[in-house]
Amino acid sequence: MKHFQKFAASCLLLCANLVHAQDFREVNWLELLPPTDRDALLSQPAVQHGADPSNDARPTLGGNLGAKAMSDQEVTAAWQSTNIVPEFNNLSVKIPGFVVPLEFDAAQNVTEFFLVPYFGACIHTPAPPPNQIIYVKVPGGFPLKSIYEPYYVQGTMAISMTHKEIGISAYSMIAEDVILYSK
Repeated sequence: MKHFQKFAASCLLLCANLVHAQDFREVNWLELLPPTDRDALLSQPAVQHGADPSNDARPTLGGNLGAKAMSDQEVTAAWQSTNIVPEFNNLSVKIPGFVVPLEFDAAQNVTEFFLVPYFGACIHTPAPPPNQIIYVKVPGGFPLKSIYEPYYVQGTMAISMTHKEIGISAYSMIAEDVILYSK
């Protein structure tokens, strides 16, 4: 009977974890932009990073993909925008991105970081708009294998401005899990 109780408890725990894992809404970065900011950033010319003109070498924003042409002033304002999408407040999400470490614990696990939509963001200027940066706290920290690899972060989003030396974020998150990205 004891073995059955342990087995039943294990099954309940496993099922609870599976149900909980399905509670996260998978989000892409463009969803975090209000429509006017999204149109402005998508309507700008493609951003070139280095000598490689391929699509893999630039962030997802730009390339004259917007619904309508926007003025330079509107594009500049969108690059500095702290406008948010209110529906993300207190929403459990899963979002891929790159980790820009901010704080470490004694064991060198990352405890705070900016999650950004493309590699190299916040390392060079300009940083992504604040509404394209998520400030993440990781209770207990996690071992960062490489800043060159994307990660999935799962947790509860909040609308919260965070100012750090390397950037400003308009969203924040308490991470429940940080895992290496896989397609």
